[in-house]
Amino acid sequence: MLFKLVKSALLILLTILLCSCQTHRTGELSAPLPEKFSNIPQMGTERKASSLSAAKRQGPWWENFHDPALNRLVRQTLSGNLSLMQARARLDQAKALADQAGASWWPRITVEARSNRTRTNVPEMPPATGTQASYSNQYFTSAAASYELDLWGRIASLDRAAEMDVRASWSDLEVMTMSLAAEVAETWFSIIEQQTILELLEKQVKVSETYLKLIQFRFGQGMVSALDVYQQRQQLAGTRAQIPLIESRIKVLSHKLAVLLGDMSVSSGQQTTDNSLPNLPDIPALGLPCELLRLRPDVQAAQFRVASADYRVGAAIADRFPSLRLSTSGGFRATEFARIFENLVWDILGSLSGTLWDGGRKSAETRRTRAVLEERIAKYVQTVLEAFQEVEDALVREQHQRVYLEKLTVQTDFARKSLEESRARYLNGLDDYLRVLTSLNAVQNLEKNLISAKKQLLSYRIQLHRALGINRQ
Repeated sequence: MLFKLVKSALLILLTILLCSCQTHRTGELSAPLPEKFSNIPQMGTERKASSLSAAKRQGPWWENFHDPALNRLVRQTLSGNLSLMQARARLDQAKALADQAGASWWPRITVEARSNRTRTNVPEMPPATGTQASYSNQYFTSAAASYELDLWGRIASLDRAAEMDVRASWSDLEVMTMSLAAEVAETWFSIIEQQTILELLEKQVKVSETYLKLIQFRFGQGMVSALDVYQQRQQLAGTRAQIPLIESRIKVLSHKLAVLLGDMSVSSGQQTTDNSLPNLPDIPALGLPCELLRLRPDVQAAQFRVASADYRVGAAIADRFPSLRLSTSGGFRATEFARIFENLVWDILGSLSGTLWDGGRKSAETRRTRAVLEERIAKYVQTVLEAFQEVEDALVREQHQRVYLEKLTVQTDFARKSLEESRARYLNGLDDYLRVLTSLNAVQNLEKNLISAKKQLLSYRIQLHRALGINRQ
C-alpha cells in the first residue's frame, strides 16, 4: 500500500514539473505601422508601390546609377573591407558557439590508459630484522560515457537560442554589407562632386581673369578708376583661394575610399576622375511598410535576438528542475601488462540531482533572462519604427530636394541673365562695376550650389535604397 502511494505521488510530481516548464514561447512580434507610406511620389504610384519583393529580385541597387567605376569599387569593398571581415569572423564565432550548444545532444565519451609501479618496504621474516623492497605494477585502461536526458528542454532551448544567434549574426553581416555599399557610393559621388567643383572653379578663374583684363584695359584708357581693378582682383583671388580647399577634400575623400576598399595604395589613384554625377534613376518600388519586417536585415536581426532571448528564458527555467544523467564506464585492470585484458571491470550509474537551496541564484538568473527578453522586444519595436522613419525621411527629403534643385536652376538662369545685363550696362557706362561684381559672385556661387544639390539628391536616393533594405547583393 505504501509503495502505491509513493508511486502515485511521484507521478503527480512529475506531471506538475512537466507542466511547469512550459512557461515560454516564441510568438509573432508586432509593431505599430501604418498601412502605407505617406510620402509616396505621385508619379507612377500604383506601379512603384506594388511590388517591393520584385524589386529585391533585381540586380544590386548601385547598378541603377550605370557607373562602371562605382560597380567596381563596391565589388572591391565587399571583398576587401576589413570591417566586413570582422563581421564574417563574428558570424563564424556564432556558428562555433552553436556547434558547442548542439554538442550537448550527444553523449560525452572519454578514454584513459595509465600504468603505475609502486615500491613498498616490508619487514623481513624473523629472525631477520631488516626490510626488503616489494614492487607492484598496475595497468589500467578504461572508456566512459555520460549523457544528460533533456527532461525539461534546457538543452533544446540553448541549442535553439544559439541557432537564433547565428541568424542574427548573419543579418548583421547583411547590414554591414548594405552600409558599406551605401558609404562607398556616397564617398564616390562626393569625390565626383568635388572634382566637378574644382573644374568649375578653374573655369571661373579663367572667366574672372578675362574680366580683369577687360577692367585693366578700360583703366588704361582712363575709363574706370583703380577701385574697379582692385575689386576684380579681389574677386579673382577669392576664387583661386577656394581651389586648395577643394583639392584637400578630394584627397581626404580618396583616403576614406581607400580604407573602405581595404587598400591604402589606391588612394592616390582616386584623387581625380573623369566621371560626372549620374542622373537620378527611377524611384524603386516602395511596397508596403509591413514588408520592411522581412526585407530589412537589421529588423530581422532584432527579431532573431528576441527569439534567442526567449529560448534562454526557457533554459533558465528548466535549469531550476532536477537533471537526470546516465553514465557508464568499463575497462581492464591487471598487475601484468600481458594479462591486462583478462580482468574486465565496468559500472553503470544513473543520477537524479537538483538544487534545494542556492541562495536565489537560479531564480535571479531567470529574472535576468526575462529582463533581457523585455529589452530585446522593445529594441525590436524601436528598430521597426526607425526603419519606417528612415524610409519616410528619405522620401520626403528626395521630393523636396527635387523641388529645390528645380528652383535653384531657375535662380541660376536668372543670375546669368542678370550678369549679362549688368555687364552690358557697365560697358555702356550706365552702372558702376559693383553691380557686375555682385552678379558675377552670385552666378559662381549658384553654379557650385547646383553641383552640390545634384549630389545631395543622389545621396537621398542612396539613403532610400538603404532604408528599404532591397537589392542587397
